[in-house]
Amino acid sequence: MTIRLFCPQCPDRTPATDDLVRYACGDCGGRLELRLPAPGPFRDLVDESRGLPWRYPDLIPVDYEPALDDGVAPRVVRSTLMESHLGVEEVWLVDCTLLGTGTFKDLEAAVVLAAAKQLGLHDVSVHSTGNTALAYRHYAIRAGVSCASYIPELNLGKLGDIEADPDQPIYTLTCDYAHLSGEAKKAAAAAGRHHLAPIDWKLEGKAALASVIYEAAPRTDTIVQTVAGGYGPLGYEVGFHRLARIVEEPSGVLTDRRYLMYQPGDADTLTWAWQNDVTEVTQDELRLPDEPYEPTLQSTNPVATLPQLRRELPEGTELHSVDAEDVEGLRPVVDEILAEAGIALDYTREKSAYISLAGMLKSRLDPGARVAVIVSGSRAFQAPAGLEVTQRLES
Repeated sequence: MTIRLFCPQCPDRTPATDDLVRYACGDCGGRLELRLPAPGPFRDLVDESRGLPWRYPDLIPVDYEPALDDGVAPRVVRSTLMESHLGVEEVWLVDCTLLGTGTFKDLEAAVVLAAAKQLGLHDVSVHSTGNTALAYRHYAIRAGVSCASYIPELNLGKLGDIEADPDQPIYTLTCDYAHLSGEAKKAAAAAGRHHLAPIDWKLEGKAALASVIYEAAPRTDTIVQTVAGGYGPLGYEVGFHRLARIVEEPSGVLTDRRYLMYQPGDADTLTWAWQNDVTEVTQDELRLPDEPYEPTLQSTNPVATLPQLRRELPEGTELHSVDAEDVEGLRPVVDEILAEAGIALDYTREKSAYISLAGMLKSRLDPGARVAVIVSGSRAFQAPAGLEVTQRLES
């Protein structure tokens, strides 16, 4: 086992297993960092025989796990139709729907489950509004790790027609969204499971998308993402900062980038905070409707992520709300854009990409903008999971 993390403040100390699990030094409490290779050409970082996130092995802190490699990477497709609608120089769609469960959460799950396996954590758990649970379950099965998932009962339809697996139990909770995290962690502790994962581990897999953008569309200056808690852009920034330290020819996206992030208007905690210069939010300030327009974008994470987003994201970053009426009204246009790019999304199941693309169509961008859009969805399913798959926990 090789997990290439070290403490920059205690360079002679070998992190203990507990340090690696927490992604923090047991002596000084500082954040661990990845040991990077010597600077060189970007092509030396690419292993074309592997899928994402394993395509860039020197930029991942865990050993390669062949069983967790789906053998695919996102297609990066230029959208001339979107360019025409927006009047901008370039638009690239980064199609994450080809990954294991069709969502960019697969990148996080693959790395975290590899780390869990390599650190000897055999009984773990996550909480999720749907997509994350599916991603972790997908890779836990292949890693030989038992992962319990805790999701709101209202989001049961997100699970689709998955099969029951006693090693991968799924528990539905009847609590409101704001209390999901606390209830899940309490249930996991009672079951003797290690609840995954600290923020830094969550960012590791997503960091690979920075390399994808740099490799396929290196002139990008604007990165678009639908967000709930903002983990995606935080992960990409980890990747960009690493690349800037080791790539001999940093240019474009590495030195001149910003983010456009979109949220549904009924669950726009980050947008409200960003536009009102709020630096921190409390649990009581979270905007989490009981019947959300897009359930998978319900998140309590802004409590933890907002300060990091303020600190880490580059100048010029914007957050915007998108009303459901605008998404519905622009759906035919978005369908046409996705069809041109060969991207198949089930609108009735996952509206995330529709929200960001509709938001872009309502925004005014600089004519010289060169844009990369992260398109994430989830694999199509035939029917929601039934009682034989999930167990209900009363909160």
